[in-house]
Amino acid sequence: MWRPENIIDEIQNAIKVRLSIKTALGDKAYTWDTSEEFLFKAMMAFAMRKYSSQQTTRISNVLLCNVTDRVSFWFVITNSSSNTTTIPRSDVETAIRLNRRRINSAFLLNDNTLQFLEIPSILAPPLEHPVPVWLIVFGVVLCIIVVGIVFLVVSGIQKRRRYNKKPEETEVLEEKCETVITVENGIPCDTLNIKTGQINGVYAAADDERFTPL
Repeated sequence: MWRPENIIDEIQNAIKVRLSIKTALGDKAYTWDTSEEFLFKAMMAFAMRKYSSQQTTRISNVLLCNVTDRVSFWFVITNSSSNTTTIPRSDVETAIRLNRRRINSAFLLNDNTLQFLEIPSILAPPLEHPVPVWLIVFGVVLCIIVVGIVFLVVSGIQKRRRYNKKPEETEVLEEKCETVITVENGIPCDTLNIKTGQINGVYAAADDERFTPL
């Protein structure tokens, strides 16, 4: 079995992994055994194959050592063309970052419960939203502003119409009062205008010679 503490030249390419299965799954936690180790090797080989420069990586190229009961271990990935040399740590880290979500989902874990030490979880590809959050907020604020402007314009027009309607009603009432005609003794008489004064038609008619008795 490969032991990084015995191979000084390769230890710098080794990566430590820590899994918190019980913390993540509670009563549904599974036991870490050789089958789980096989799955981990398969996922690492898959990640390296997805990484363009390492298309020929096999499961046998992934070597684990110092596996503990609390589920932590070291691993390296050897070169498929020469099983005695390891792939540089930087390449392995890049492959892990590009496939971090796929690796996590295979073990039902996340960045906090499946830790590749010295590979910060913040470097994993972020989840991209189809619409930026700031654009949604901007749209909501813009809609509120437009509705407010429309409300002010409509209320202003309604107030102006009511204001213009009142003087018209007052003028109509005044005209009606001025055109009232009274009838006395069968002869129409204009009502006396208090402001300018009007001559009663009855008395004016009395002065007319046509109404003077012979």
